[in-house]
Amino acid sequence: MLKEQIISLTNLRIKFDYYICIHLYILFIIKIGIIYSQNVTIKAIVYSYYDLENSYYRVITNAFNEYSREEGLGIEVELKVLTPDTAESDRESYSNTIDTLLLKKSSKYDLYFYFSTYIEAYGNHFIDLGDYLPKEYSDVFDEIVLNKGCSSNGKLLALPIYLDFGTLFSNQELLLKYNKEIPKTWDELLSTSKYIYDEEKKINNTIIRYHSSMNDDSGSASFYEFINSFRENNTLPYPEIKSKEAIEALKKLKEMKGELGENILKDPEGPIIPKLLYGVGNNYLFIRYFYMKHIPLYKVTALPGKKKGVCGAFLKSTNISISKYVEEERKKAAIEYLKFITLKETQKKYIINNNLYSAMTELYEDEEVCNVIECDVIKDIYPFSFRNNDVNLFGDDLYNTKYTNAILDYLYKNHSLSETIKIIDDMTKIYKFSLKMDDSKVGFIIFIVFLVFFAYMILSVMLLFNRKLKKRFTFLSLDLWFVTILGSLILMSSLMTLYEDVTNAKCHLRIALINVGFMLSVAPSLLKLITNFPVNNKVSLWFDKKKYISLLIIMIFTVSLNGIFAISSYHIQNVTMSDKSKYNKCIMKNVFGNIIYYIIQIYDIFVILISLILIFMEWNLEETTLDIKYLATALSMDILSFLLLNIIDKIKLDYIVYNLLLAINILFFSVFSHLFTYLVRVLSIFRPDAEFEDSMKILKRISDTSSKRFSMEASSFNNSTPNKQHIENTSVISTPSSNKSKINGLTQKIINYHNQTSISN
Repeated sequence: MLKEQIISLTNLRIKFDYYICIHLYILFIIKIGIIYSQNVTIKAIVYSYYDLENSYYRVITNAFNEYSREEGLGIEVELKVLTPDTAESDRESYSNTIDTLLLKKSSKYDLYFYFSTYIEAYGNHFIDLGDYLPKEYSDVFDEIVLNKGCSSNGKLLALPIYLDFGTLFSNQELLLKYNKEIPKTWDELLSTSKYIYDEEKKINNTIIRYHSSMNDDSGSASFYEFINSFRENNTLPYPEIKSKEAIEALKKLKEMKGELGENILKDPEGPIIPKLLYGVGNNYLFIRYFYMKHIPLYKVTALPGKKKGVCGAFLKSTNISISKYVEEERKKAAIEYLKFITLKETQKKYIINNNLYSAMTELYEDEEVCNVIECDVIKDIYPFSFRNNDVNLFGDDLYNTKYTNAILDYLYKNHSLSETIKIIDDMTKIYKFSLKMDDSKVGFIIFIVFLVFFAYMILSVMLLFNRKLKKRFTFLSLDLWFVTILGSLILMSSLMTLYEDVTNAKCHLRIALINVGFMLSVAPSLLKLITNFPVNNKVSLWFDKKKYISLLIIMIFTVSLNGIFAISSYHIQNVTMSDKSKYNKCIMKNVFGNIIYYIIQIYDIFVILISLILIFMEWNLEETTLDIKYLATALSMDILSFLLLNIIDKIKLDYIVYNLLLAINILFFSVFSHLFTYLVRVLSIFRPDAEFEDSMKILKRISDTSSKRFSMEASSFNNSTPNKQHIENTSVISTPSSNKSKINGLTQKIINYHNQTSISN
């Protein structure tokens, strides 16, 4: 019995242990599944000349992966390194790769390492870190670096990994030998290098006095720095290429090249890096190069300037950003990687210990840090100077090559300084119509002409209040004359949209001002033509009684069309001429926008045609015989102006010629419209009224002669028409004859209107 109980208990224990093992196994599998289901793999891409295992980006990525495992973050970063071997040949290939990925909105990579000079070009593709990263993580970095190198349009789009900038490497051995100090200005560098060179030559030792690295991949940066060093102080912006500072810098550079020899630019002994790292060829006195680990023979300081205390060094940070095209989970995982980078320990261990400068400037008060790198260097170049990151100017990597070649041609091929400055300026400059007379006086002259005509139009209003001239302005009421003049002023004011930068708003505003101004200047006359119709009718009577409502309806329709047109954005096209100069112009590429634009054009032409038809019908009315002739001339000019406006816009012209033709056409449009609608009435102001009446009689006589000719032609045409009986007997052609009869009837009616000399009662 006892034995059976023991066996039963044993079996029970075995079953219990079995179930425990099963449950533990299931829990273990669940836990493993949970752990692995939480793991997120994010990918980063970077370009480097070398893919070394101990490079900072590999070291810092490996350190994060280890940190992630220790902290249980479940995040792993995979790094893709592009080198000259894997990315074809140079930085341009890398930028093309990045461009392709971002433009395709690729989700292949979560993190992008890139130079801060591309922040404007790439910025729209990255998340705003302010929405994901608590402010205390970004505040640890220098404010200038964040604002200039990591932000765009008020958004923090990147964090700086490390800083890169040009420095001066000085040969301590040679300087101590001749009791010379490290130069603080270019003049000091020039005199010191000449002295030591001459002394060494006496003992048959030829040294290279100064190598500026201006002929290699960093050549353009060296030129930027040299020009930047001619500022009056470190707080001023980078000098424009046409500034006196830039001109003085280029002259000084040519002087140094003549004094120090061609080795200032062209290194006969190969790359600089081996000399700084290993001391190969230690016969260099001064070397300009980006800060890097170096042999003790050289001491690193800030670059010299035109005067002491001014340094031309440009900072370039290597940034890291997060793509906005990846899933939210991966964005949050990438944020953890950025948080790791912002740790002070991370910056000291993986940036400073790799002989790189951190954007965490508080570190340069740390004695441990200053034992590794020269802290005085970064203090001497403060406040930091950044290159302009405008994508329109510096987004093209070829710019740097062209810039360098232009200055090298000045230094070695004896190109003139003015020619060199023009070449460089044209590479970045967008020419514009301006009041400034730097490039052309045409803009200023046109503006003066505009002011003169604008003033004359305003002053011409006083003619309406002259008693002697009242009978000259009976065609329109006083208020409608004001509307007409206002229209001409608005039309002329569209000329001002040609000045300075071309924008979408200015493009739309110019079209709106032209259309609204034209319609205001012509609508009152159109209403008058309708009310003066030779035969009294309900339409004419309504327009006569409701002239303000009629005018309001016309203007509401005009403004509405332009409002709908404004929905479509203009493309600001960059036009490059054969002399390499560039300017911007408005191009409407939107199909909807083009349709509305042509509707506006058709509407304007329709108003002109209706007006001309009414003018023909009322040509001989004695009350308005001169008025409609003036108006016909003005409308003919308007048609010509509309044609020219469209033709000029389609032709590729020099920016001065293009804007000049547009300005002249607008002036022509508004001034001649005002002249033949309004001012021509008083051109006889200095002649007796009798002579004025004689001129009216002459015009009437000419008009009567034309009318008789039209009547005779119409009569001849009617007499040649088959008689009614013949038409009725010719059934085959009855329908066409009927239509022809209707047409002849309409023609006769129009001619009858034309021949009338007064409005029917």
